[in-house]
Amino acid sequence: MEPLGAGLPAGAAAATRSTLGQRATLEQPAVLEAAAALERSAALEAPALLEELDRDGQVRQAWRVERWPLSVGRALDNDAVLADPHVAAHHLQINATPQGLQLQVGPTRNGVSVGTRRIAEGDRCTLNAPAEFSLGRTRLRLRLAGETLAPEVALADVDLHRPRIVPTLLAAVLLLAGIVFDTWLATDPDRLPRAVGSTLLTALTVAALWCGAWALLSKTFTRQANFGWHLRVFVLAGLALLAMAALPDLLAYSFSWPWISDYAFVGSYLIGAAALYGHMLAVEPSRTRVLRVVAASGAAAGIALTLWLNVQRSGHLGDELYMSHLLPPALRLAPTQPVDRFISGMAGLQPKLDRQARTGGDDVGEGAEDDEH
Repeated sequence: MEPLGAGLPAGAAAATRSTLGQRATLEQPAVLEAAAALERSAALEAPALLEELDRDGQVRQAWRVERWPLSVGRALDNDAVLADPHVAAHHLQINATPQGLQLQVGPTRNGVSVGTRRIAEGDRCTLNAPAEFSLGRTRLRLRLAGETLAPEVALADVDLHRPRIVPTLLAAVLLLAGIVFDTWLATDPDRLPRAVGSTLLTALTVAALWCGAWALLSKTFTRQANFGWHLRVFVLAGLALLAMAALPDLLAYSFSWPWISDYAFVGSYLIGAAALYGHMLAVEPSRTRVLRVVAASGAAAGIALTLWLNVQRSGHLGDELYMSHLLPPALRLAPTQPVDRFISGMAGLQPKLDRQARTGGDDVGEGAEDDEH
């Protein structure tokens, strides 16, 4: 095959190639427009889907569209029959044209809302699929074949629906046992039965109300109560808080580390933040990053507020001015301090006490904080 312009003079061949190139360039937009029209026509000839959406954007029901035009209204001869009393008998009609989808509003008082536009009776507009529009109190979405779908949304890393009945019951029994033991330590023997009964009734009532409230939120936003999940979060958080009530004092006494019990509230806030994150995960499982930020922000705000209140109350960041809990000597693991060293350390209190007497108590927290160390 000879190249284009072979056998012609050089100038004529170049002119021929230039003319053909200009013709191709001029015809290219028309070719592209024709291809786009063919693509739209193929999409309109394929089946479509009309979906009714709820307030959360979830599909309540759907109608498969096999032919055009598509009529929507309350009358039974429509292709999509709605039960909304604010919708007319023949509210609208959608037709497929070479230019795209055309929405024609029928005889109605309420019209149709397309985005921020309101289409009145007798008017028409062009829809760009996927198209969302509202008539009455009903929100509809029209999808065409060949549309690009949104990427799949990943499930939460934690399986909220997997039954864990036995571990949850064991943890609940352990939590109740810890509550009863704590009540036994703090109550006189003659008042113990009544105190235990009252404490258990209060714990069960609080658990039911707390988990029930979170289950209601889950049901509202995800249509699944997830009561078992909320109960597990509550029980595990309760066990962690019981441990935080005992372990810091034990470690502080055993190893002579008063700062552990002094700032034990930090651990309590972190446990509360973890529990809050666990509960919110069942309400909005697809937004884990936002939930982590909310839980961490809540813990940081609580810790900062407690530190500020402690300073305002005693001039000391921690909760305790001195380590007040005394446990059995067998639990003491720190080396014993000589009496002489203890007495010499007390001598430094005299100037601080004198200064505190003159200033009315403003330096109590500072002196106590220095003596702890």
